[in-house]
Amino acid sequence: MSTDLISIKDEVHMELLENLGPSLYEEELQVTDLQDRVYEVISRVLDIRDIVLSAYDRARLVQEVVDEVLGLGPIQGLLRNNEITEIMVNRFDSIYIEQEGKILQSQLRFSSEEHLRRTIERIVAHVGRRIDESSPLVDARLSDGSRVNAVVPPIALDGAILTIRKFSAEPFTIDDLISLGTLPEEAATFLKTCVEAKLNILISGGTGSGKTTTLNVLSSFIPDNERVITVEDAAELQLAQPHVVRMESRPVNIEGKGLITIRDLVRNSLRMRPDRIVVGEVRDGAALDMLQAMNTGHEGSLTTIHANSSKDALVRIENLVLMAGVEFP
Repeated sequence: MSTDLISIKDEVHMELLENLGPSLYEEELQVTDLQDRVYEVISRVLDIRDIVLSAYDRARLVQEVVDEVLGLGPIQGLLRNNEITEIMVNRFDSIYIEQEGKILQSQLRFSSEEHLRRTIERIVAHVGRRIDESSPLVDARLSDGSRVNAVVPPIALDGAILTIRKFSAEPFTIDDLISLGTLPEEAATFLKTCVEAKLNILISGGTGSGKTTTLNVLSSFIPDNERVITVEDAAELQLAQPHVVRMESRPVNIEGKGLITIRDLVRNSLRMRPDRIVVGEVRDGAALDMLQAMNTGHEGSLTTIHANSSKDALVRIENLVLMAGVEFP
């Protein structure tokens, strides 16, 4: 979509909000009524800007505005902004974003707690989940791959919480990390050599430190002729090799059944003839299975761990292995 059309959409959305106020996001607002209002505003904006659109383009523009209003409401524009990497809704009237590595407060807000709850319910419904008092925690994914975490009362004391980690359509490359100063060129060359030499690699770091980004970049060095199995809690890796099989863990369903853990998937991957296993993050007894895989013919595997230093990472690996108990595969 052109910059002009995006600008028109934003202007229409803001004018609708000014004219209708909170009722813009009310459930009672009929789709046909909203379409009529949007069409009127779009026509007025196009006339003011002296822009001519075909009937098809005008209808498409109307539908996209309606989808945004009935989609994620006030944060829809934040999802379009490529400079924003995280959207944090602490409550309906308190929204923060992460932009260029900095946490900033947004002036946007949902019209009410009910509006935020409807938005969350709409998100989780698309992935066949539910969220309520009996199941107040949900992980989901938007259609563009962005990762979503939602928490509602009674766990969330001040109202529903929504956190969205945006999915980048164009993943970082090693050249990006070098140009941004994340890695010196010598270190990048060394790491590339380590991957090609099939050394096992454990990436450690704190929350938001770039573990997954680094894992994705290093995984890009895996040769195209190798079979790669990826295991993640929420699919974020974007490997470009032709022979990649992706698996994702699954929480329990509404009946409390169907749990598939990272450990289950790591164990299963050993039966899938992998050349390498790439695990998004080890945080439980899966560490034992990962270590065994690395030492039983699957050299060159990669994973990440939540730790503040390399030394802490090794200590944490030991603790995670102990969590595996005596259930050796």
